[in-house]
Amino acid sequence: MTTDKWFRPKRVGYGATPDNWKGWAFMVVWILIEVALSVGLLRLGAPAWLVVLVVVALTGAIIPLIKAKTDSDWRWRWH
Repeated sequence: MTTDKWFRPKRVGYGATPDNWKGWAFMVVWILIEVALSVGLLRLGAPAWLVVLVVVALTGAIIPLIKAKTDSDWRWRWH
């Protein structure tokens, strides 16, 4: 991966937030994929618990990418 960072650590709390257009574009595309996949699964008759499980699994799968593209470490921040 390149050293180009798409996210920055949150000012308060734990995690990261988009920092430039690449981070925002990544989040928009990811949300669109999640919504399309959820609607598709529901239309195919998949149970709601399976849709939730797929969304949670895919969310967990992108966390390492977001961490790698974050400007600093993830830790709890109060201020």
